Amino acid sequence: MKYNKYVLPFCMVAMLGMQSCGDFLDTYPTESYGDNVVWADQGTVDAFVVGNYGNAYDQYLGFNYWDRVFVNNMINCRSGCPGEARGLMENTFGWGLNDRFGAIRNCNLIIEKVAESEVLDDSFKKRYTAEAKMMRAMIYYDLARKGGRFMWVDRVLTESDNFEIPLTKNIEESYGYVLKDLRDAIVDLPEEAVAGRLTKNAGLAFLSEVCLTAAAYTNNASGLHVSVGVDLYQEAVDAVDAIKGVSLDPNYGDIFNENGAYSSNEIILAKYWSADNTSMVNTDMQSLTPNVLNSNVELNGCGPLFKVGDMFEGWLEYTPTQNLVDDYLVVDQTTNKAVRWSESSQFVNNTRAITRDEALEKIEHKDPNELTGAHFKAFEVTTPGVNISDLMYNNRDKRFEASIIHDGSVFYGENIAMNNHGNMSRWATVRYAQDHVPLSNYGTRKCMYTNLSPRPFWNVTTPYHKVVFRYGRALLNKAEALLRLNRVSEAVETMNQTRTIHGGLPASTAANLADAWVDYKIERRVELFYEADFYFSLLRWGKYGNEANDGKAPGSVIDELCEPATFIEISKDRSAAYVGNVQFSNDERKFDTRSYLFPITKSVINANPAITDADQNPGWE
Repeated sequence: MKYNKYVLPFCMVAMLGMQSCGDFLDTYPTESYGDNVVWADQGTVDAFVVGNYGNAYDQYLGFNYWDRVFVNNMINCRSGCPGEARGLMENTFGWGLNDRFGAIRNCNLIIEKVAESEVLDDSFKKRYTAEAKMMRAMIYYDLARKGGRFMWVDRVLTESDNFEIPLTKNIEESYGYVLKDLRDAIVDLPEEAVAGRLTKNAGLAFLSEVCLTAAAYTNNASGLHVSVGVDLYQEAVDAVDAIKGVSLDPNYGDIFNENGAYSSNEIILAKYWSADNTSMVNTDMQSLTPNVLNSNVELNGCGPLFKVGDMFEGWLEYTPTQNLVDDYLVVDQTTNKAVRWSESSQFVNNTRAITRDEALEKIEHKDPNELTGAHFKAFEVTTPGVNISDLMYNNRDKRFEASIIHDGSVFYGENIAMNNHGNMSRWATVRYAQDHVPLSNYGTRKCMYTNLSPRPFWNVTTPYHKVVFRYGRALLNKAEALLRLNRVSEAVETMNQTRTIHGGLPASTAANLADAWVDYKIERRVELFYEADFYFSLLRWGKYGNEANDGKAPGSVIDELCEPATFIEISKDRSAAYVGNVQFSNDERKFDTRSYLFPITKSVINANPAITDADQNPGWE
């Protein structure tokens, strides 16, 4: 596989930075960049194209934002549940509707200048045009999946143009533009894999997901079908089948750390940062690493002490929840079936359920209110010498160890204790819920590099990468499309690829649509944790309705978005444990049906005469 580095020349970056905004659109002045600077040489054209990449796919890399602000995969460690998850969003909420026109203008500029170029041969013209169209599709798809409609601009505007641009008339029109750009781009995108660069495989992987969302929000509108007899779901299947030269990586964790950054055959597109200008503080790792120095561990009566006293001195901001952990299935040692941890024979045969009063007596807790509600459960071990953490965490889906730090984990050579008063537990600080310690008694291993030396610390230089598209995600898109086509056996066979290869679980044997959806939803959640997927998948499934959303009508309330966030508390001697509700408003989560789309931001309506209150999305008036 060939790898190149692309650097936007400093002079070009400076030039971009000097541009000012015009009118109410977030765009650059209408004069074009000087031909002598960019468009007179293939090398500078290439640099300009690559320089726009971040504008296109950075919106898909906000992993922590989408996993903690809108869903309960993660929770904040130092603040309460976000208002967005509690139904407190208003129509003033800004989500980028008016902030992307500079990037869109760059795409349009590339398309127009490349077409006029006398220095580029046809192969480069086709490639750069295809890249620009895919970038434009990525930008507009992000707007469509959030708000449904957007202001479509497909040319470089001049000073004489009318900047009062209306919204697309409906969601179908929005997806029509996105799909046309993407379908056009795929034809001329290169097949050769170059790290960090758009390819035909990237276009196909992206298309498979766009088709699913477009179908969900337009009821698979015939006007969006690529041809007669090929609807959006079939197009998604065909797109994944057309992906070439990639495969699932049997080492799931390596896809997201330094071991597989450039060598994993599963990665289709990723963004890369060089160690030449990157430190840990510039990466997600800074906010995934707790601050649990031995001095604090000892001060708070926690332990055991770490071998290296200052090994973990990060700025942890969010941690995984028990809700997420519950979906990492366990292999039952008697039946060899994949089940939830509390249902396995090894757990059932060695524990008993205990009441709230018993749990309050046996297990030290922060707040009795944690032990309430439908999601509370508690157990104690009944077999002498058995460790409840081992019963919960052994024989799990392999992705659990690759993604989650838990009681009994080894991380950076240190033995991690997340039981009551453990060295990396929520007890390891006097500033409860105000410090950089795991509020859920879980940490994140996924997307943490394993070779930061001498320790994971803010100023340690490191390369980094984040995956945008990969084959595992594409396969799950295919499985979802097959479920929508009611081709159950094919769907189960497809999702079993990630389930068995990445998860090491027994294959799903689901034989009907309802059971297949149950297994698929669990599979997608754990496969794509911390990849900015779960929220948008839940919205799609809610739009589908029926088996995809617990038997409800399409467009109904989504129960997963109303679940309180939960955590685990394990007794100091590991003889008992309870699942409790995280406080700090995390038990006030709410979803109403207007939230299938974000509001058309009120400030945009006020600023643009072509948009009125009548254009507001339903429920946000």
